[in-house]
Amino acid sequence: MKSILIVLAAICFLLSTPQREPQRYSYQVWGVVVDEKSRPVPKLTVCFIPSERPVNGRIPCVKASDDGEYALTVREVPDKYHICASTTGSPFALAGDPDPTHRVTCSKPMEFGPSDECRQVNLKFEGKRLQR
Repeated sequence: MKSILIVLAAICFLLSTPQREPQRYSYQVWGVVVDEKSRPVPKLTVCFIPSERPVNGRIPCVKASDDGEYALTVREVPDKYHICASTTGSPFALAGDPDPTHRVTCSKPMEFGPSDECRQVNLKFEGKRLQR
């Protein structure tokens, strides 16, 4: 009986011990978003999106300026991320979207490590032109 109580006490202790949050770091990303002719694209939504793990929670986004410039600071865990710019309020383009002005461009996956980091990431739309 005494050994059962010890085992139960150990289980209760393990279950009541708070789980440690993963270490988060400050990642600063800035740049400019341009069209096919390297002209700045104003007022796009630019987001910081996990590349390999599911999105669980909010996606940090900002609006680009009139000059297509953006700056984004996030507190995240080390992982691979994409920086994406979208002509809509969402960083995702939906299949079958009938509006040809809805477009998204993303960086290649980038590894952000276990330290605070600053990076310049310029994005360019390729292919079909934006309709303004």
